[in-house]
Amino acid sequence: MTVAYKFLTRDATGPFSGSAWPLPTGAEPGAWIHADAGALELCGRGAHVCRPADLAYWLHDDLWEVEVDGDQITGIDCLIVRRARLVRRLDGWHKGGAAGRFGEACVAHALALVPAAAPARAYLDDATEAARYGYVAVAAFAAALSVAKATATGEGEEPAYRAERAWQSAWIARELAL
Repeated sequence: MTVAYKFLTRDATGPFSGSAWPLPTGAEPGAWIHADAGALELCGRGAHVCRPADLAYWLHDDLWEVEVDGDQITGIDCLIVRRARLVRRLDGWHKGGAAGRFGEACVAHALALVPAAAPARAYLDDATEAARYGYVAVAAFAAALSVAKATATGEGEEPAYRAERAWQSAWIARELAL
C-alpha cells in the first residue's frame, strides 16, 4: 500500500469528479473507492491522487491522507490509481491556517524572484488580492505564472512555471510535515 494525498471539498467530494468519498470512522480508514474495470486513464478512469510534489496543482478546501492500492499510472501532476481510501484529514491545512500562510508564502516568494519593473509583476497584484481574500489556488497560480513569465529562459516559460509549482508543493509538504 502507498500513501498519497487528495484535496476535496469540505463535504469530502471530489471537486472535479463530483464523487463523494467515504469518510473514515473513528480510527478506521474510509471504505475503498474502486475504479471501473479497464485500463486506468488520466481524466478518465481511476482515482486521481497527489504525491507530495503534485500538491500545488490540486488545491482545495480540505487535504486528506489517502491509502492507495492496485494498479497505478503516473500523470504529469498526479497519480491515477485503481483503489483509494481516505485515512485522515490533515487539519493543519485549513483549520490550522496553513492554507492562508501558503497563499502569502506564494506571493512573497514570487515577489523575491520577479523584478519590480517586469510586466509579469502585474500578476502578483492578482495573487496578492486572491491571497488576501482566501482564494489560495488563484494566488498560487498567479504567483507561479508571474515567476514563469519573468524568469523564462530559452526553454520557454514551462520549466520556470514547473519549478515554482515544485517550490509551492514542497512548501505544503514541509509545513504539514508530509
